Amino acid sequence: MQSSLTLESMAFLNNDWIPSRHTCEGEGVIPSFRWLHVPDGTQSLVLVMRQREAPPDQQVRWLVYDLPVLPNLIHEGGELPAGAKVGRNDAGDMVYIPPCHLPDHHLVHYDFVLYATDLPTLGLPEGATWAEVRERLRKHRPGPGVEGHVHGDVAAPPADDHMAREWHELGHVIAYAELVGHFAKDVETHVPGVDRI
Repeated sequence: MQSSLTLESMAFLNNDWIPSRHTCEGEGVIPSFRWLHVPDGTQSLVLVMRQREAPPDQQVRWLVYDLPVLPNLIHEGGELPAGAKVGRNDAGDMVYIPPCHLPDHHLVHYDFVLYATDLPTLGLPEGATWAEVRERLRKHRPGPGVEGHVHGDVAAPPADDHMAREWHELGHVIAYAELVGHFAKDVETHVPGVDRI
């Protein structure tokens, strides 16, 4: 999928350390975010934060949907644009779970993924789960040579490309962008043996 959709944070760069202010070692404040180069046809956006090393049913740490294209900003602390809704994380709560270490992982990765959708609203109340959001985003995405194919449709991606395959199942998603942050216990700038990316 060709897209220049970009997700940025004023708190950290892509593939950089998440400052302690936004983690369990600090105040646990939601970082600020902004989205740029939103593709034509986008009517709303979804933002999900997942901890990569956690078990599959414990990965979602924060979920926001029905985000408008403009204003293109979530302020620090989580002030949302009008109309945006907060979903439930995998602990069942409508809050941001700040980055924290796992017992068996010194270094953990947090994936913030922004989805641009062709839906003006998902039609869900506040407090929806990631599974419910994903279900609303599902739509058959026909490939080249298949009836219903239009310009921009693509064949299914390789089985080992998890992110691309997930996107491919969500036919109401026009494009997605990722922002990755790292966290390590008691470390904000360097983990021994791990180069700063």
